[in-house]
Parts: sequence; structure tokens; C-alpha cells
Amino acid sequence: MSNRLKDSKYLRDPLVYHENKPDIKVLLEEYERSAYHGTMVSKMSWADDVRYARWPGQTDDGKKHSWARPEGDPAFPFEGASDVRVRLVDRLIRDQKAMLMTSFNASTLKVGGTEVQDTMAASSATNLMRWLVETKLKPELQREAELAADYMLTYGWTVAQIAWDRKLGIRKQTMTMEELYAVSEQEKAMGSNDTERLIAAVMSPEKEDLAVEMFKERLPIMKAKDLRKFIKSMREQGQGELEEPYIQKNLPKLTALKPYDEVCFPPETADLQQARVIFRRQYMTEVELRSMIKTAGWSAEFVEAAAKTLGNHFYFNDPNLVPTTTMLNSNIQRGDNLIEIVWAYYRQLDENDIPAIYYCVFSPHVGSEVYGIQELLNYAHGEYPFVAIRFEMTRRQVTESRGIPEISKTEQDEVKAMHDSFRDRVALEIMPAVKVVKRVGALNRIAPGQVLPVSTKDDYTFMEPPQGRAEMAIQVIQQIETNLGNFYGFIVGETIDPNKVRMLQQLQVNNWLQFWTQVYRQLFSLCLQFMPEEEVVRITGAPLKQNMSDIHSEYDFNVRFDVRDTDPEFVMEKLKAIVETVVPLDSGGVIDRNKLVKLVIEAISPDAARELVIDQTTASQKLYKDVIHDVGMMMLGNEAMYVENDPAAESKMAYLQEILQKNPKAQQAAQQDRIFQILLENYTKNLQMSVEQQKNKTIGRIGVSPASEQIQQEMGEAQAEAAEAAPQQQEDPNEYGGQPGGVVPPMQGMGML
Repeated sequence: MSNRLKDSKYLRDPLVYHENKPDIKVLLEEYERSAYHGTMVSKMSWADDVRYARWPGQTDDGKKHSWARPEGDPAFPFEGASDVRVRLVDRLIRDQKAMLMTSFNASTLKVGGTEVQDTMAASSATNLMRWLVETKLKPELQREAELAADYMLTYGWTVAQIAWDRKLGIRKQTMTMEELYAVSEQEKAMGSNDTERLIAAVMSPEKEDLAVEMFKERLPIMKAKDLRKFIKSMREQGQGELEEPYIQKNLPKLTALKPYDEVCFPPETADLQQARVIFRRQYMTEVELRSMIKTAGWSAEFVEAAAKTLGNHFYFNDPNLVPTTTMLNSNIQRGDNLIEIVWAYYRQLDENDIPAIYYCVFSPHVGSEVYGIQELLNYAHGEYPFVAIRFEMTRRQVTESRGIPEISKTEQDEVKAMHDSFRDRVALEIMPAVKVVKRVGALNRIAPGQVLPVSTKDDYTFMEPPQGRAEMAIQVIQQIETNLGNFYGFIVGETIDPNKVRMLQQLQVNNWLQFWTQVYRQLFSLCLQFMPEEEVVRITGAPLKQNMSDIHSEYDFNVRFDVRDTDPEFVMEKLKAIVETVVPLDSGGVIDRNKLVKLVIEAISPDAARELVIDQTTASQKLYKDVIHDVGMMMLGNEAMYVENDPAAESKMAYLQEILQKNPKAQQAAQQDRIFQILLENYTKNLQMSVEQQKNKTIGRIGVSPASEQIQQEMGEAQAEAAEAAPQQQEDPNEYGGQPGGVVPPMQGMGML
């Protein structure tokens, strides 16, 4: 222990300062305190019972039976009375989850730079995130997003872990002597003869030990006996089979964690990023555990000790594994053939009092002296690799959030009571009890079809049905549905304000997407930190800053979704209003037409937008390349593909002028190549026609052309008249590009470009 920790003022929290050897005893105490405080675990089990409609004495036929009642209590109000399972809470959770998953899949992700000059990099960053979210990690994200939504709605909160997952594997490869000779030739060109020496050792039986040593340096995972077999095969058959390590996976990993089962933290934690310590519990197979020695550098002593605890569970294990009713199909512990491992993440001060995040791997069953590994968590974003989400914001503490079972349990009980009462009433009316003369030893039970003793000597008669209005039960259920609709935000009949519904839904969606904004930011940061630069360029088409200092705060993330966009009629009315009302009024060019087109496609079909829409920077680059291609084809004598009423004609005209000014060969062709001149002139006329057609549309809507265009036209006509009044120049073939009759090449007549 360092000298500063001996000072009593530092002993209040033993996790403040970092030590080379972690105090596992302290971590175990914090783990127990974090995972089992108050009634949290029993509360989670209770929430599951409410959601899945489980209670003591429940039977498969949905009826009450005395034999299944606790302590033998008789069934009430009669044997075989209704005991239906009302899944109101489960339905509410599924409805809310469907809304959240719809917003997750239809939301738009935008990555923006923090400065104006970051526009190009932000476009590449967006491409990287789309590749990650929509392609590479799509199945994993879908699965974990649904789990995260389910955990949050059921228990009130959940946590997602974002980590970099690098897995190594071994595969068998066949190597030939020809391949070794090829490598040797390449090395010779670079001034090395290591492979040449290796080949000589392989081909000489006397130097086989040397060949084994040399291959062992290159393939340390292979055993000596396997290398001897490989070398002999290479020498005698010209090829051999070897084991080669390769990277099986090198991507970020997202995991939704179940509260108090897979993740926990001290009860005083208000902000997850300010937590003293965060625990992540994981169950591993023995194969996974033993592989961590080589792939992650875990202690072999710890791995051996942990492997012996196969099937052991800490006493505050998953509460759902303990059957609370007879409705569970199986009570087999999920960890019977697994090993419980705990990862502790904590922020501590180093010897220079600089805070950093460290992690330690231990097992609650091994003891306090042995641990797997303790290392600095060297993530560039500098945060805990966890993001929390809550169903409601009522307190600062993460855990101070109710789930739907806790909120709506009484409503579910009330609906169940109405269903049971209505069902029992119907049973009594359809098959009422029979009244008979009272006899000694007769059973006095009220139930459908039962015999009831009476004191008068009447004939057998049916009991009168219960008095009252049975439809009141239906009315009560409808009122409960209305109350829930007002609370959670869904429409029931015409009694709920649609505007209120949208506001409540948007509030929940915004909370959900803010959670994913934080998740995406950490995913992106890990990609920049750990992905090879060449792979990033292959995906995005351009390099991104990947040094540690730039990763943390280089980009801003925004994930958004409007719940009103789930209504097709609203979407079409909105687009119609923009296109038919707003766009015609845009005489000042305030509206960005490219963004408008993107908005229209995204509103109609988000999936199609991802395939069709490219960002504005990429679109400009593509348009510029198209014009270069057209000019190049015309220089070869091929006619360009003309476009009728091209909306991009004005931009193409500007690009054409820029290309011709920068390309000396194009300028020379415009002066000397008559075929290119004709093709270029037609190409220019086609673009000018499209520009005029676009202007005519504006004039047709507003009745006049912009005054600036009229002024430019009058100034152009004045200049033309002045030119005609000047002395006529003599025709000079050299002055006019060598063309007879003073024909002005298209290049010289393109001043308007």
C-alpha cells in the first residue's frame, strides 16, 4: 500500500487510488453491496410475475382448485371458478417495445463535424456508421436493441455495454515450397536472406532442428512435433500443412445487460459515468475461459482456479431461475455447466493524481488473492464502456425508475377481477344451481350445476341468477383501457386527444434515441481507435483522423425520428404542403432542393433512402465526375447522353467551364478538333435548354423572371451592339482556331459559363 493510503484521510474509500495489485476483498464487498441491496432482486422477480401473470395456486386450465391452493384453502367463490390470466402488462410492454423498435429502425443517423471544415470528414464518418449499423452489426444491434427495450420497460432501467471484441482463431493452411521460394526472392530484393536460410534448413535432414527453431519463431502456436511433421512433408512432398493464427473477429460489440443479473453498481450511483465501480457478470464455458490466457493475457493460476468452480453461483443469482410458481417448464440452472466471471470497472487516480479507468477480472468463488487481470481501459473516449437508459426520469439515481409492471399492476388486477366476475356470472346463468329439499349430509356448495339444499318442500328448481348489470364489468375494463391510453400514450376510441398521444410517444422515443446517440458515439470511437486505416478507407472512400486526441471530440451524433411519420396520411399531407405550397414561394433560393429530395424519399421509405440518397458532398463529386466523363467521351468522338429537363444542368454548366479551363488538352481540342467542337456545342445547348426550362417553370408560377437576369440580359445586348459598331476584323485562321469563315469555336462562345 502506498504511503498516501496509510494516511487515514484516504482510507474512507479504498478504491480512490490505483495499486498494481487490486484488492479483491474490497471488490467482492462492493460487488455484494451493489448486486443485493434493499429489495431490488425480489422486486425484479415480482415484476416478472406480474408481467407473465404468475401467482401461487395457478393451474393450467385457468380455474381455481382447492388442491392447488396454498395451505389447502378452499377455492373461492366455488370449485372451478374463473382464474384467467390477464396479460395487460405484457401487452403494454409489447406495444411500447414495438413503438421503440419502429423508431429505432426508421430513425435517421447523422454524423456532423464540430467545425465547418469537417464537412468532408463528417460525410466519411456517416458512411462508416451506416456500414457498421446497417450491415456489419445489424443482426446483433437488432437483437440487443429489443432486449434493451424489454429490460427497460419491465424493470425501469437497463444498461448497454460497448466494448471492442477481438477474437483469434486457428486454421490449417497448406504451404508449398514454391511459396517459400517466392517469399525468399522478395526478401532478397529487400536485402534479407532469412527465408533462404530457412529453405536450406528445411531441405537438409541434418538441419531439421534448426528448421524447427526457425519455424517456431514464426509460428509459436505450433508444437515441435507438428513442426517436424510439416518440415518433413515439405522436404519430401514439396508441401505441408500448418496451423496459422488469424483474426476471427475485430469489431465493436454491443450487449444489453439485465439489471442485477448481468450488471450492477453501488446504490448511491446517480450518473453511470461518475460511478465508483461498475460490475459486469458473465457466464463462460471452460473453452472460453481457458482461451483467455493467450488471447487476453489472463493469469493461468486464476483460470485453473476458476475452472474448478464450474456450476457454482453467487447467492444473488438471477431471480428468475428460482421457480415462483408451477408454471415454469424447467428449473434447471442456466449456469450448471458455466463459470461465473465478474469484470469490475473503476475510475481511480494514478501516482500523479490523474484519473483513469481500469478493469479487473475476478470470480466470487475463487477467493481474494487470485484474479485474472488488471489493466488500464485504454479507450480513446475516456468513458466507462456503459450507457444507461431509464423508462422515466423521476430521480437522479439510475435505479429510481419504475417499470410498467410496477406502474400498472393494480390495473391488471382490476381487469382480471372483472374478467373472473363476468365469467363466473355467465357460468351461473347458463348452468345455475338446483334447489332441492334439504337432506341430511347434503353438500352446501354454490356453483354451476350444484345441488343446493332448501328448507321448503318445493319441487326441484333452478336458483335465480344474480341480480345486477353484467355489462358493467365490460364498462370498467373499457375505462381502465382509456386511463392507460392517457398514461402511456395510445389511442383508445375517440376519448383521448391525439395530440397528447403524439407528445407522450415522442417523449419516450426521444429518450430512447438519445440512448442510441450515446451508444453510436462510443461504437464510432472504438472503430476509429482499433480498425486499421486501410479498412476505414476501403469502407468510407476517404481517411479519417484516427489518433487518440482527435477521436474523442471530433464529431457530433444525432439520431432522430418523428412519431407522426408512422401515419402515412400525415406524411403525404406534409410532403404535399411542402412541394405545392412552400417550394413555389422560394424565389430567394432559401430551400436546399437536394435536402428536400432526401427528406421526401426518407419520409416515403427510409429503407429506400439508405440505398438511393447520397450526401451532398458525394453528390457533387459524382456530378463533377459525370461531366468529366462526358467531356472525355466527346474528345474521343462519342456523343454525350442528353438529358431532358435536367435539374442539375446549371451545376453541370459550371463544372464544364471549370473542367475546360483546367484541361489544356480539352482547350486544344476545342480549338482544333471540329468534331469535338460540334459535340461540345450540342452538349452545351442541351444544358442551356434545361436551364431555360427550369427558369420557365419559375416564371410560370410567379409570372416574372428575376430582375437580376433581366439586367444581365440588357447588359449583354449592349455589349453585343458595341461589338458590332467596332471595325470589322479581318478573318484570320490563326485567330479563330484555323476554321474557315471565321467560325467561333464553342470554347470562345461560352462566356456565360
